[in-house]
Amino acid sequence: MSPLFRVDGDEFSSSDLWDEKLKQLKDSFTPPLFIKPVRAGSSVGVSRVEGWDALNTALEDALRYDTAALVEPAVNGREIECSVIGNFHTRSFPPGEILPSHSFYDYEAKYIDPDGAALLLPADIDDETAAEVRRIAEEAYRTAGVEGMARVDFFLDRDRGGIFLNEINTIPGFTSISMFPRMCEAGGLPYSELIREMIELGRERFEKRSRCVYSIMNPGGSA
Repeated sequence: MSPLFRVDGDEFSSSDLWDEKLKQLKDSFTPPLFIKPVRAGSSVGVSRVEGWDALNTALEDALRYDTAALVEPAVNGREIECSVIGNFHTRSFPPGEILPSHSFYDYEAKYIDPDGAALLLPADIDDETAAEVRRIAEEAYRTAGVEGMARVDFFLDRDRGGIFLNEINTIPGFTSISMFPRMCEAGGLPYSELIREMIELGRERFEKRSRCVYSIMNPGGSA
């Protein structure tokens, strides 16, 4: 996984706590950095910081959208994605690649600029790397207890060649032109069949969870 540092809003708002946190951060990382809300999507509240003088502004923006933010060192990497589906048994699909025209794949590149990024499917990587991305994607999916579907995002380090797991997106874009279903289709699962598969996986999860007890009854039978 890519290394990260968490900053809680309460820490950031307290000068004493933040001074100590900032010292730890500077001991751990060197800009450029990425700042993002812990729980968000579509790159909302995400900033690329080239120097420490811009850190506070980026954190203020990220903390508008969540109570905590993540700080991560920038990786000179290619953005690789992999679709995974399943409940008890997982199935992954050929990875794709995002080629952003912006400094990173930000909200504007995703939704506003029609030329913000190109989607390359399958990704231009060798078979061994593709297989390793799929293996890690499925292992992360199972380890995190994900069910139904997810898009697992990676960075492929251009400098050292390493594979960094960036995040698991449990509600990926699901239109017919989104990357998640396109990767599934490239692996032999067309959009219409993917929809049916999602319905079946949902039914399977419902049956499994319906066997659980959600109230405690006393011996006499009353709640």
